[in-house]
Amino acid sequence: MESSVRLSRRLQAAAEFVRDGSVVADVGCDHGKLAAYLLDSGKAAYVFATDIREQPLEKAAALLSSRNYDRRSECVLTDGVQGLPGDRITDVVIAGVGDDVTEKIIRDASWLYDPGKRLVLVPSSKHERVRTFLAKEGFSVISERAVFDKGHSYTVICCCYDGVIREPDIAEKWLGGIDVLSEDGRKYAEVLQRRMSAVAEGIRDKNDPARIEAEELLSRIDSALKTAGHNVSG
Repeated sequence: MESSVRLSRRLQAAAEFVRDGSVVADVGCDHGKLAAYLLDSGKAAYVFATDIREQPLEKAAALLSSRNYDRRSECVLTDGVQGLPGDRITDVVIAGVGDDVTEKIIRDASWLYDPGKRLVLVPSSKHERVRTFLAKEGFSVISERAVFDKGHSYTVICCCYDGVIREPDIAEKWLGGIDVLSEDGRKYAEVLQRRMSAVAEGIRDKNDPARIEAEELLSRIDSALKTAGHNVSG
């Protein structure tokens, strides 16, 4: 069903990863638009909208109530998913927070370490650290999508726990499952390319691990972009 709620490109991509008919925890719900959209569209049967701040949670509650979703939603003042019924929730969206907060939310909720749960993550920073954390904690990436939104590159990661501990290689750490053949994927790779060029140029010691990693990643990005038909040099 079509929703009248208009989401940012990041939240739209996150919504598409949520499974149909799921019970969702929208962590850091802010204005409540994602929760309302998920209920409007039928993607969610029930939504727990959470925030650590009272003011945005009140806005979310007002929006959901105005759409007659009082019986299909609950607004909870909490840190992450603390106090939520993990046995009921199937999908968890964590958007708009940094790598450290994302990791803490996951670590503090043992019930997320369950193959039946789906996590949809939209970290605001340090995507490479989130990917490394997931791999080392035994979470497998189902799909990942780059999103270029309001002049910035983001990633939306859809994953679940499989218990297999991994040490990600450089490409997995920095590019993950992003498809550089897509327009937004190319932009994401180009942003990384500029960032790694600055790192490599700023370190004089050729044997420095950070410079070696940056140069290897630059080589991989350059190869990927050329394969995609974009002759962008590092």
